[in-house]
Amino acid sequence: MTSGLTNQRAIALCGLLGVAALGAYYSVPLPLPQPNAPIQEITRFGTRYHDRILFDAWLQAVGSFLAVIFFVAVVELAGGFRRLAGWIALLGSSAVLAMSLLDVTLVFGSMQGGATGHLTTALTCFDLTYVFIHVFPIGPAPATFFGLGATLLGSSLLPKGFAYTALFLAVSFATLGFVGLFVPAVNGLVVVLLSSQELWIAAAAVILALREPSPRQS
Repeated sequence: MTSGLTNQRAIALCGLLGVAALGAYYSVPLPLPQPNAPIQEITRFGTRYHDRILFDAWLQAVGSFLAVIFFVAVVELAGGFRRLAGWIALLGSSAVLAMSLLDVTLVFGSMQGGATGHLTTALTCFDLTYVFIHVFPIGPAPATFFGLGATLLGSSLLPKGFAYTALFLAVSFATLGFVGLFVPAVNGLVVVLLSSQELWIAAAAVILALREPSPRQS
């Protein structure tokens, strides 16, 4: 029982640290240049906020990695890998991490391109960072939360409210992802969902740390 509780607390710590990193990343957004900004404005922005941009990229990468560890571990504790839902959550989580690391790679590429005078590289990488607001809610986020929600419905690991809210997040992400392709004004609501996602992780992590493990986990 002690080892099971220790494992749960370690997993919960990953979730809370991931939320802390991503919360810091989202809390004070940089005044980003507009998508149609000229390259001169982009390079000035990169020079002015150089250290902050690199630190934000680090927070995004580390926070996403810890959050994905939490997602996968929750599925494992809930016995989800014996069901299709668990594998959907794993696929979605893998896509979330891949997208986050690709976004960070593009940020580094834009910074390096500007610093070395490769302005085409800097502009291309900068432009591509603006597409993630469309891609993330189409597949990675809905798959992750649908898989988590369906897995938790068949488990006593967390209260059922977490299953239902995960499914709600999945539907909300998928809906906004589709509508946002044609109505860009709604993309701001994706940021609200991202904040809701962090609250879900934090609350689930706290409950997981406090609950006694099931006999299967001990």
